[in-house]
Amino acid sequence: MPIIDGKYEVKISTTFRSMEEALAKIEERLKTAKAVQISNVPMRVVQPLLPLLKGREVKIILPAGEKPTDELKQLGPVAVQKARIYKDYKGTELNLGSIYFSDRVFSIAWQDDKVVEIDSMDYGKCVKCLRGTFDSAWKYSRK
Repeated sequence: MPIIDGKYEVKISTTFRSMEEALAKIEERLKTAKAVQISNVPMRVVQPLLPLLKGREVKIILPAGEKPTDELKQLGPVAVQKARIYKDYKGTELNLGSIYFSDRVFSIAWQDDKVVEIDSMDYGKCVKCLRGTFDSAWKYSRK
C-alpha cells in the first residue's frame, strides 16, 4: 500500500457515471489482459467486447435463459447460469453480473435489457476473493 502525504492510501472501487464510460474502461483493460472471466452479464454489454476477447483466455457464464452463440463458443468455454444472482438496489431486485480480471472486477447491475449501475473493485484481496465466486458459479452452471 503506497504512502501519500504521510498516510497509507488505496483506491478500493469506482462507480461509473455511464455504461459507455465503464465499457471504455473494460475495453482498455481487455487490451492488456491475458485472461478474463464473465459471469451473468447481459449480451448487450458483452457483444461490443467480443472482438477484444479473441486471443485471450476466456470463460463465460451466460445469464439464465440465454443460449451460447457459435461466436462465444469459439472464444472459450461457455456455461449458462442455473442460480439467480441479484442484489437489492434501493428496493428493486437487480441481476448482478461481473467481468473478472486478475486485478480488477467490474460489477454490472441490470434488469431486463437495462444496465442500472456499473462499478469496479480495485482492491487486490477482494478481487481474488470475488474471482473465487466465479469458480463456484462455474461449478453450478449448465455446460
